[in-house]
Amino acid sequence: MMQKKEIAVGVLGACGNIGRTHAHNIATYVDGARLTAVYDLDAEKTTAFAEPYGAKVMDSAEALIASPEVDAVLIASWDGTHADLAVKCIEAGKPVFCEKPLATTLEDAKKVVEAERAAGKRLVQVGFMRRFDPDYIKMKKILDSGELGAPLMAHCISRTRSHPAHHTTAQHITNIAIHEIDICRWLLGEDLSEVSVRFPRSTQFAGPELKDPQLVLMQSESGVLIDVEVSGNSYYGYEILCELVCEKGTIRLPVSAEPLVRSYLQCAQAIPEDWTNRFVTAYRAELQHWVDHLRGLVAEPGPGTQDGYAACVAAGALIHAQQTGQWEPVTA
Repeated sequence: MMQKKEIAVGVLGACGNIGRTHAHNIATYVDGARLTAVYDLDAEKTTAFAEPYGAKVMDSAEALIASPEVDAVLIASWDGTHADLAVKCIEAGKPVFCEKPLATTLEDAKKVVEAERAAGKRLVQVGFMRRFDPDYIKMKKILDSGELGAPLMAHCISRTRSHPAHHTTAQHITNIAIHEIDICRWLLGEDLSEVSVRFPRSTQFAGPELKDPQLVLMQSESGVLIDVEVSGNSYYGYEILCELVCEKGTIRLPVSAEPLVRSYLQCAQAIPEDWTNRFVTAYRAELQHWVDHLRGLVAEPGPGTQDGYAACVAAGALIHAQQTGQWEPVTA
């Protein structure tokens, strides 16, 4: 663990939506950190993005990772590159914040876990930001208090307004439902035992090869049954909902606190357009926790490779269930 010095952070994938958000948060909102270097494939866009922050544009991901000017690396490139870049960071001895998922295949996730184990110390935090959302934190505190008894079921909804045309049926799991996989494991404090997927009629807004929406079913080790509606093309907006059904009552994630507006012959409430509106606090809080841990200000690390690996195991089982139509065991 580093001492209480300022952490110089380099961001890989700085020009994507999530990369821009993370880089901006590091440069603007996170105490004890500064944005020192960035890299993305489009050099022109990267230069234009980096200039207002005074960050150095690197020639390659490898150059950024190796740079003595970079203390820690944030990976926000496309999902398929996460594992390889994380391993390179670990081998260079650099702490790394890896945006979810840790990997898109179980084989690649194992490589990251093995690399960190070989390094002999914890170096990776995975971007499961919902663990840092104030409302999910409140839900967990209520559940852990035991006042409502044991959890029995969880009903979840994950709706996104739209996704790119190249988004695949499997990516509904690795890119979207991966959040519910992790947050349910975290809320319940246990792993998942078996999973299944059901496909309703697809929306007209999905690509010809994409099955959307999907109903993801998961059962925890103690028998809690979880259902997740995963919609990548909801059209109307971005909405994340969760309700835990317990023996003595329920705990429901509140709807985003937008003003209820009454005007001529109508009453309306705005719906977020995307994740940037809904989880502003969580995205900043997870990075602050990462930096605080690196600086030695907090002892408890954020979600790590074991959490990322467990999510990949469940995701792999769900992708298999997409193909078989059966309940599949969650096994490594």
